[in-house]
Amino acid sequence: MINQPKISIIIVNYNGQSFLADCLESVFRSDYPNFEVILVDNCSNDESINIVKNKFNDIKIIINKKNLGFAKANNIGIKQADGEAYLLLNNDTIIHPELITKLSSELFSSKNIGIVGPKIYFLEKNKDLENQKIIWFAGGKIDWEKAVSWHIGKDQDDNKYIDQKKEVDFITGCALMIKKEVVHKIGLLEEKFFAYYEDADWCERAKKNNYKIFYISFGGVWHLKSATASRHIFNSKASKIKIIYEYLANLNRLKYNQWYNRFIFYKRWQPKKYTLRFLIDFIILKTPAFIYSILVLSPISLIKIIKKHL
Repeated sequence: MINQPKISIIIVNYNGQSFLADCLESVFRSDYPNFEVILVDNCSNDESINIVKNKFNDIKIIINKKNLGFAKANNIGIKQADGEAYLLLNNDTIIHPELITKLSSELFSSKNIGIVGPKIYFLEKNKDLENQKIIWFAGGKIDWEKAVSWHIGKDQDDNKYIDQKKEVDFITGCALMIKKEVVHKIGLLEEKFFAYYEDADWCERAKKNNYKIFYISFGGVWHLKSATASRHIFNSKASKIKIIYEYLANLNRLKYNQWYNRFIFYKRWQPKKYTLRFLIDFIILKTPAFIYSILVLSPISLIKIIKKHL
């Protein structure tokens, strides 16, 4: 690609000491020559920022005074960026050296393309990446009638999976590249979404403004399994009571965000002819299921984690 516009890579961090350095090391192994890295920390109480300061020089670090969530933290990073495109990247990922080149090439191949994203695999630490080909994301799909969304290809073995570049409903914010001009036109991420659905909402706004959302089949990202991430949380040196409290609080906050943000997202974008069905389903099925998950399933999950790690 002759023209190599500057790419601003924005990584939001919260207590990522166990995997953040691996992510950044993979970014700096990129073959793309023109990028900057902006790390936005959501008031971590671990050693992640000290680790970054000791190991990396060419990173702009922004430290928030409290945990502002994924959407607002990314917006803070975008406001400080000066690239022609922004790559939102999770802190618990490892990227292929060619990822930025592949995404940038596709994004700027047409004025009609506004957002692009790659194929993403599940990641298990300390294993050879080339042998980790179980798909986590191969494009996002939304069924508006049933008000459900999912990752295409999830849990499939990529060695047996056949797909290609395609237009999709959404790209996950785990690894999403968007043009600067698109953000100027549609606005920043919606900060009502503390976490979850902010990426799909962004994609809907882009489509409303006649931009296309494309998935490329290049397997350029490995994303840490949540179960593996929990092991690192429980390996913390903090007191066991504090670890247990934080685990349960974070788990229930994530469940609340999924429940609440789903309502906001579909209320905003779902065709009106499906509204009554959605409200009935949300009140009669989804809300009781959410309450049951908080009161019953979260404590069960905690007990299982305690038995495994403590």
